[in-house]
Amino acid sequence: MRRWIVPLLIVSLLAGCAPADLATPVPATVTPAFPALKIIPFFTTESDPNQLAVLQELISEYQSLHPDIEIDIVLASPSSRGRRLLTALASGADLGIFEIEPTLISEWIETGYVIPLDDVVEAIGRDEYLPGSLTEAGGRVYAVPYATSIYGLWVREDLLARAGLSLPQTYDELLHAAQALTDGGMYGIALPAGQNAATVNYFSTFLWQNGGDYFSCDGRVMFGEPQALQALQRWAALAQFAPPGYSTWSYSEQIDAFLSGRVAMAMYGGRLGVQLSESRPELENKVTVVFPPFGEQKVTLGVWSRFAIAAGTKHQAEARDFLQWLVSGDRLLRYDMALPGHMIPPLRSVRQQAVESTDPYVVRHRDWIASFYSWVDLTNHPAMNMGSVSNGRFQRSNVVPPWAWEVFGAPGIVDTMLQSIANGREIESAWQEAVTAMNQTVTAWKSAHPEWQGECR
Repeated sequence: MRRWIVPLLIVSLLAGCAPADLATPVPATVTPAFPALKIIPFFTTESDPNQLAVLQELISEYQSLHPDIEIDIVLASPSSRGRRLLTALASGADLGIFEIEPTLISEWIETGYVIPLDDVVEAIGRDEYLPGSLTEAGGRVYAVPYATSIYGLWVREDLLARAGLSLPQTYDELLHAAQALTDGGMYGIALPAGQNAATVNYFSTFLWQNGGDYFSCDGRVMFGEPQALQALQRWAALAQFAPPGYSTWSYSEQIDAFLSGRVAMAMYGGRLGVQLSESRPELENKVTVVFPPFGEQKVTLGVWSRFAIAAGTKHQAEARDFLQWLVSGDRLLRYDMALPGHMIPPLRSVRQQAVESTDPYVVRHRDWIASFYSWVDLTNHPAMNMGSVSNGRFQRSNVVPPWAWEVFGAPGIVDTMLQSIANGREIESAWQEAVTAMNQTVTAWKSAHPEWQGECR
């Protein structure tokens, strides 16, 4: 830039000293030597070092093909994601491509914060996507997945064997094991009870497995049914064997407790296995993962990770192109294999390649990874699947509760209830208060949206 700025200043000075009729005209505008970069923000909570390294490699490859585009990574924590995104979108900030917050998706679609992505899906191939993986409303796609994470119960087999116990397959066996393994500085299980998504998500698995749900698929509050009270009682009984301070815990605290040997059991996705391999390899052969035995119904937590594009994004066409490039083919495989077993690809062809991978971690722990893959059809999510449990039986619904943020947000009705119980409040009164709050929330939302009639699909 010096090569043209300095001469321009000299010319300007000379012109100021010369007679008016001899002054050299100065151009009104100067064309930069390089074209302006098109910057696309990329908002993510995937901060694992392996994931970030792969993402940066992929971005570099894309930018080498498109030198006029810059992908700007913006990191956030899962616990703060919803509020940060909500504030940014409401203020008109350019969020570019961002990980969708499940509890807010209905509101964002309704208010026009995100754009349809049907063209991206069609270019990749709609038949490639696993059922329920796309975020759709009114026949349009508003978010595309890059992975799903399935949650199981990680167990220290060596500690169970030492206590003369087998792997827990029922709730009673789980409760007995948690009690037996709580001794001295060791606790039976990690159960977060802070005001966060981990608390809501894990308790939801208790609720579904015990034949309950929050709402029916047509929008009636079902949390007042006896099955919900039973789930709460079972959750609270098991939580007695969690470490002190669990009433403020989220995902990270329970992972740290398991990796440090402070707890014998913890619920989480495949990421925990990868972190165990990296930080505590001496425990790899002493640990396994089982289906969470919180009740009689075969259902567990499944979290789809999806990208959306903000409607206020300056460079929409470029954002679409990069998103399509990232979440397909070899790029998607490489990104998801940064955390094998935790990031399960949503595309059928890519998923098959991941299963057949010769990655050393995959080879060592195909049993763990096979378990997560086999549970994909048994997953549910409180903010994405309303009314999946009916008459005590699980059959996943793809209806999104439009009032999800008020109920499942942080703080929301569910996590506030659970934290109060963890801190000593009587279970039934906390439950009844939560049921009342849910009824009030749903009634208020329906009053503001009289055209909404609910649907079951």
